[in-house]
Amino acid sequence: MAVLKTVVSAFAFTLFATLVMPQTALCAPDGELDNLTIESLMEMTVTSVSKKSQPITTAAAAVFVISQDDIRRSGVTTIADALRMVPGVQVYRIDANKWAVTARGFNGRFANKLLVLMDGRSLYTPYFMGVYWEAQDTVLEDIDRIEVIRGPGAALWGSNAVNGVINIITKSADKTRGALIAAGGGMGEKAFATARYGAAIGDTSNIRLYVKHQTRDGFVDASGDDTNDSWYTTQGGFRLDSQLNSSDSLTVQGDYYDGVINESFVRFNYPASSEPFPYRILQSRAGMNGGNILTRWQHSVSASDNFSLQLYYDHSERNMLVSPQKFNTVDLDFQHKFAFGGRQDVIWGVGYRFNQYELVNTPTLTFNDQRVVDNLFSGFIHDEISLIPSALSLIIGSRFEHNDHSGFDIQPNGRLLWAITPHNSAWASVSRAVRSATKGEQDILYRYRTVPVKTDQNRSDPFTKDPNPFGVPYRLEIVGNKDFKSEELLAYELGFRSEPATRFSVDVTAYYNLYKRLRVVSPSTPYRDSQGTPVLPYMLSNDMHGHAVGAELAFDWSPFDWWRLQASYSYQNLVMALDGSSSDTTNRGNAAGNVPQHQFSVRSGFDVGRQVTLDLWLRGADRLASTNGISLPGYVTSDIRGAWKPFKGLELSMVGQNLFGKRQPGFIPEYVFTLPTETGPTFYGKVAWKF
Repeated sequence: MAVLKTVVSAFAFTLFATLVMPQTALCAPDGELDNLTIESLMEMTVTSVSKKSQPITTAAAAVFVISQDDIRRSGVTTIADALRMVPGVQVYRIDANKWAVTARGFNGRFANKLLVLMDGRSLYTPYFMGVYWEAQDTVLEDIDRIEVIRGPGAALWGSNAVNGVINIITKSADKTRGALIAAGGGMGEKAFATARYGAAIGDTSNIRLYVKHQTRDGFVDASGDDTNDSWYTTQGGFRLDSQLNSSDSLTVQGDYYDGVINESFVRFNYPASSEPFPYRILQSRAGMNGGNILTRWQHSVSASDNFSLQLYYDHSERNMLVSPQKFNTVDLDFQHKFAFGGRQDVIWGVGYRFNQYELVNTPTLTFNDQRVVDNLFSGFIHDEISLIPSALSLIIGSRFEHNDHSGFDIQPNGRLLWAITPHNSAWASVSRAVRSATKGEQDILYRYRTVPVKTDQNRSDPFTKDPNPFGVPYRLEIVGNKDFKSEELLAYELGFRSEPATRFSVDVTAYYNLYKRLRVVSPSTPYRDSQGTPVLPYMLSNDMHGHAVGAELAFDWSPFDWWRLQASYSYQNLVMALDGSSSDTTNRGNAAGNVPQHQFSVRSGFDVGRQVTLDLWLRGADRLASTNGISLPGYVTSDIRGAWKPFKGLELSMVGQNLFGKRQPGFIPEYVFTLPTETGPTFYGKVAWKF
C-alpha cells in the first residue's frame, strides 16, 4: 500500500506541475497529440457502418473509434481491455484468462449479442455463443483502429450483431516497414515480448512478419489465495499487401497461436452421492491453439464502382475440462459497390459460411451429435439515397440469411441522416436483428448441479444453496430444445454529433430496445436416472421478453496543443419479464442486472516536453444487481502511464493499472462454475524500439 501511495502521489505531483507549467514550455513530442486534432478526429474515416470508407460525421450510427494512439497511450495489453474506452460497452474480468464483454446489456462469459470481426474475419463462435477473448490477439502496435458500433449492425453484418459490432482493423503492410522489438514485464503482466519486421517486395508489394509471447500471472480469491488461472500464449503471423495494377489489389494474411490456460472448475458429482459437499474443485491446464488464413481481392472499375472477394479459413481447438472442442470455418464473401442515378450509393453482397464443430462428451456436458455441420447462406443490400444533397440522406437495407438450425431470417433497417451544418449532424434509425439459435441449444444436456441433503456442515456453502424437498440428493439438469428459436430485437435510436468549437467535439446517442423470444429455462418432467437419483430437468425456451432504455455521451476536448481530454458516460436500464411456464428468475436477473446502470470513463493525455508523455485514466461503474444471483459492488479505479523517448524510435514506459488498491470481485459467469476471483493493482514496464 505504501508503494501504491508513493506512485499515485508522484503522478499527482507530475499532473499538478503539468497543469501549472506555462504553455510555451510544452511541445508535442514527434507529433503525438498534434496529429490527432479534433478536426482530424471528426473527419476520421470508418468502414463498419456502411461497409465503405466514410467520415465519422456522416455515419448514421452510434460509432466510436479507438485509434492506435489511444491503444498505445492507454497502456492496455489486450484488445478486450482496450474496449473499456467505449461508451455503452461493458468489460469485466472473470478471472486472469477470461473476460465478459458486451454492448448495451446481456453480459457474461457467453455474451451472445455482440459480433466481433478482425480484418473481415468473424471471431464470434456460434456453438460457444460468444467470443474467446483470451484467444484474440495480435501485435497491438499493428492495429490501425478499432471501430465499435453500439446498436444493431445486422442489416450489413448478419446474425448476432444484435447489440453491437466490433471491427478490429490492422494496418496494411506498407504502413509497418522496418523492425519493431518490444519487451517488458512486471506484476500481473509477468513477461511479454514482440518482434515484427516489415519490408517492401519489389515496387508493388509489402510484407509483415511477427511473433509475440506473453505470460500472465493468475488472480487470487477473497482470502488472497491463488486461484490457478495463470496463462501464456505464443502467436505469429504475416500479412502481404500487393497493388497488382492501378485497379486491383490483393491481401493475404494469416496467424497461428498456441497457449495454455490454467483453470479451477467446480464439477458436481455424477452420479449423485450422499456426500454433504457434492462436488470437487478440479484444477487443469487447458491447451488452446488455432490458426487462420485470409485472402482478399479488390477491384476498382471507377471511383464510384468497385467490388471485392474475400475467402478465409479458421481453425481452433480447446482442450477444456468441461467441454473439449474443435472448430473449423470456411467463409466466402462477395461485395459490390456502385453509384446509381446520381443520388444513390448502393452496396450489395452475398456470402456462404461452412461451420464444423467437433465436441467431446464429459460427465458435465453431453451432446447427442458430437460432430455438427452448419451451412449459412446470406445476402444483403444497402442503399444510401441523397434526398437533399449534402443535407439529408435516407439509408435503407436488409440482410437475408438461412442456416441449418435457425432457418430463414430477415434483418432490415432504415436510417435518416441530417447534416444540419458542416459541424453538426443528427441521425435516427429503426432496426431489426436476431441472435441465431444454435445446434448446441437444441441438443445440449448439462448436468448443472447436484443438491445434497442440508446439514449443519454444508448449510452456508455457496454451491449447495438450493432447497432440497426430497430428503435425498437430487440433480438439476439443463436440456436442449429442438424447437428453440432465434432471439429477436427491434431497436430505435437517435444520435447527435457536434463540433461546437475548434478543439471540442461531442457525440450523444439515445436508444430504446424491444427484445422478445429471449433464452431462459422452463421446468420439464422430473424423472429418476438409472441410479434412482431424482432429476429435475429444465428445458431451454424462448420464454422471456423485455426492453432496454439507454443513453451514451462522449466528448473530446483539447484545451491546449499539449493536453487532450476524453470522457464518456453511459446509462442503461433493462427490464425483463418471463413468459409461459418459465420461473427462471436467475436468467431474468442476469439479463436485467449483469450490467451497471451508470458507467463513466475519463482519459487525460499530456505531452511534457518533447520526450515525455503522461496519461491518466479514471473509470468506474455502479453495482451489478445480479450476476448468477449475486450482487457485485460498483468500482472506481485508475490507470497511469508514463513514457519517455530518449531518442527517435525508442520508448520506455511504465504502467500502473487498477491503482486504487482495493481488490475488486471478478464477474461471476453464468452456467459454468469457476472459482470466484478478485482483481487488484498491476504494474509493468515496457521497452519498444522501432528501427
